Amino acid sequence: MSAMENRYWEDLQPLRIPSGWTVTLHKLERGEPAELPPEDRAWPLCYTEDILQLHADLSRRRDHRTQRQRITIDLGWYPDGEPAGAFRLVAVIDSDWEHPLLTFTSRSKAAVVETLEHWLHCELMPPRYIENAAAFRRSIPAQWRTP
Repeated sequence: MSAMENRYWEDLQPLRIPSGWTVTLHKLERGEPAELPPEDRAWPLCYTEDILQLHADLSRRRDHRTQRQRITIDLGWYPDGEPAGAFRLVAVIDSDWEHPLLTFTSRSKAAVVETLEHWLHCELMPPRYIENAAAFRRSIPAQWRTP
């Protein structure tokens, strides 16, 4: 099959991502998991721990020093490849996966896209240096707090 015949990008979910964010991985497809039978080959290929990742690199000057911070948003399917699983959307600062800023879990791709776009355009926009992650977590709506 030639590169022109393999048009995988036509199945990707369109996303509205504001400036300031870099997409490092995008394998989120248009279909809803509820539409797939459990025996479908797509489960281990499309519903994996690594579906979407984007980040914003931030910096600021303080006390004559430059401070840097990376906010990462990650989307995966857990357990990996399992029809009974769910999407997990997470936002973290500087790879602190133990203390996420925002979390959201759903079996609905539409709900995940809606939440992602809300985070990008409201909760994390404009991309800004987060001084106090604990205070940020307390300020967000309960549905996105880590349980």
